[in-house]
Amino acid sequence: MTGIVNITEDEFRAMPSTFDSAWLRDNFPGVTVSMDRFIDRIKNETGGEILGELEIVRIPLDLYHARNVTSRSWHAAGSVHPFATSPAFLAGDSAIGSPYFQSISLGFECAMFLAGLIGQPDLQLTEKFDRYESFMYKQWLRVYMRSKMIKHNKDLFETLDDTFALLDKLHIY
Repeated sequence: MTGIVNITEDEFRAMPSTFDSAWLRDNFPGVTVSMDRFIDRIKNETGGEILGELEIVRIPLDLYHARNVTSRSWHAAGSVHPFATSPAFLAGDSAIGSPYFQSISLGFECAMFLAGLIGQPDLQLTEKFDRYESFMYKQWLRVYMRSKMIKHNKDLFETLDDTFALLDKLHIY
């Protein structure tokens, strides 16, 4: 089972890369409360129990994208760089990456779009570059907004028992 528990940047820096729940309880009792809430919900939904000790891995959930996903700039500049005459496209995690287990499907979407562009022999290379760069930027924006919404929703769910904290986090127009 994988669970996501939000921590501050300072907490992240203070934690070792791997540890167990006893270490977490001793050093970060506030974070443990969030973890226990998640585990209790899983137990209630499944009727199951956790066997053995929890192993916790601290990883940053970063969202990133390459500044350029094609060799368009070398091609346009007429550079002597090898990519100036050989088109190159980044796909998958080398082009864009996201947290919350979205990366695999995102990589497939981008690869399918790129395959569609490459499969159009009548389309000029510069047009392929432009369309792919534009598509990848839009994908990154979409994933960025979705990731922000997931984080926001998680924050809301953590305050359901605290009416004033919940109202403070809601956007009321």
